[in-house]
Amino acid sequence: MYTALKSSLYQLIEEIEDEKFLKALRDFLQFKKVNSPGKLWNELPKENQKAIFSALEEAENPANLMFRKAFLKSKNTEKE
Repeated sequence: MYTALKSSLYQLIEEIEDEKFLKALRDFLQFKKVNSPGKLWNELPKENQKAIFSALEEAENPANLMFRKAFLKSKNTEKE
């Protein structure tokens, strides 16, 4: 299964000469193997999950959005 994909990955790894990069790649792969997808989400309290979904819904409404310049301007006036 996925033989061609694994083969191309092996080839790419074989060509890498940077030990620091190889260690970072190894650490990343080990991390992904240990930490299953959705683990962090499932550890969030339900109220935080609901707040995130609510924020995503609000962001879909263009009336709730603002341009970057307006946001930065509002932040600068708060400091004064």
